[in-house]
Amino acid sequence: MNKNGRENGPTYMTKKCPECFTHLPLRVTSCHVCGQKVGDVDSRGMARKPVDWKAYLISVIAVAALSAFIWWAFF
Repeated sequence: MNKNGRENGPTYMTKKCPECFTHLPLRVTSCHVCGQKVGDVDSRGMARKPVDWKAYLISVIAVAALSAFIWWAFF
């Protein structure tokens, strides 16, 4: 219980992989079944997907390159 008299949220002993729904220990950072990286447990007991900044950066560079090509080819 916290100081307001309410109980804290549920405490989980395991977390579920968001890709294959395998139960994992709380300390692991990647799923041993599917190999995906997993984050901390959320309020529903599922592991959060970490943000893939590398993929976002590559997609921004690809859009910029496509825009530059279109500008060069048609204008």
